[in-house]
Amino acid sequence: MAFHEALLDSEEELTPETILALATAVGLDTEQLLKDMESPSIHTTIKRNQALARELGVNGTPGFIVGTELVPGALDLKDLKNLIKQVRQEKS
Repeated sequence: MAFHEALLDSEEELTPETILALATAVGLDTEQLLKDMESPSIHTTIKRNQALARELGVNGTPGFIVGTELVPGALDLKDLKNLIKQVRQEKS
């Protein structure tokens, strides 16, 4: 989770060098990370997720799909709960 947060918080372009620097800073095994990044199953998962995102019209993160509603961008917890409540009421 620390690595995920470091990637999201980074204001630098995410190049292989900056990714490895962030991984090192949070204490990850960078040799294992490099192996994992080259894994065919990881590439397949990423391609599948990218295709799904294109199909749904999601072009950035964060993004939320609640029911049939696509909400690009961040939502605070209150707004997310309200949206879920609204969608549930529409289904009833």
